[in-house]
Amino acid sequence: MPRPAHAPVRPPEDDLLRWAALGCLLAPAVLLWRGVPFLTAAGVACGLAAVTAASRMLIRRSRRPAAPPRPRHLGAGPRTSTPAPAPGAPAPLPTRGRAPHATP
Repeated sequence: MPRPAHAPVRPPEDDLLRWAALGCLLAPAVLLWRGVPFLTAAGVACGLAAVTAASRMLIRRSRRPAAPPRPRHLGAGPRTSTPAPAPGAPAPLPTRGRAPHATP
């Protein structure tokens, strides 16, 4: 049967998360039915719920578009004043963010 035009389109991970939530409820019920102690079944339920919540968070985060990189502001880093090289002089070596050593 075709989907009505006004129905919102659900992301496919919603169905996966619904099945995971059903498993969080069903697994402890089956364990209790089989005679496992209540605290063990409750621990299984908590563990499955934690895994489902972490999976949901990771899926939502991966579906979110990446944030654009922030521009570096002019006043963000340390300021070092170096004189401009004289015309025809060799270019200075890069210092990797450290001040050059003064030679005596």
